[in-house]
Amino acid sequence: MSGTKRTGSIRMSGAVLAIALASVLTACQSTAPVRPKPAVLAGPTVPAPPEATQPSVPAVPAAIATFSFDQIKGVPTDKQQDLAKAIAKYAQQRNLHLVRRIDTTATYHVWGYLSAVGGDVGTNVTYVWDIIDQSGNRVLRFSGVEIAGGVNDDPWQGVSGGTLDTVAARTVEDVYAWINRLPQPSMAGAPAAQAGVGATKPPAGTL
Repeated sequence: MSGTKRTGSIRMSGAVLAIALASVLTACQSTAPVRPKPAVLAGPTVPAPPEATQPSVPAVPAAIATFSFDQIKGVPTDKQQDLAKAIAKYAQQRNLHLVRRIDTTATYHVWGYLSAVGGDVGTNVTYVWDIIDQSGNRVLRFSGVEIAGGVNDDPWQGVSGGTLDTVAARTVEDVYAWINRLPQPSMAGAPAAQAGVGATKPPAGTL
């Protein structure tokens, strides 16, 4: 009996000690000064475009492959025409065969997503292109950013035809490199498609 009482006494003492410690900790936490959270720094002006995916090997030779630029989202209507014409111009220079939109016979369908965001020194135009095969599988995604000179309440107002022309040239160069199984071009070398062929008229009705 005495051993049982002694054990119970020890357990009670342990319980009392635990309650006392909890009270002390609570008091310390309530009186401790609250440290202000560090200020959150603003992120980059332009969100990074989606990463380019590892391209699939073209299933169709470049000589017979056809491309349909089905949709270009994010671009105002008045600037879509300028971009479409520039793409058609550079595609002709690179012997890429474009067909009309939503042409079911096209080997590949191209979908574009563009955005314009005001930056610190100009307007940043981000573009992302997906190439889709006839089975609906994405075989290539590539992207980039161009900086336009103007800054405006409406970012697209600061995007000139020259900027859209550069986007078109880089777009065609990436498509050309992929379909011909060449290394993806560097940002500096992309506009080479226009060299010496600036007077070529774009084919009518290809986009």
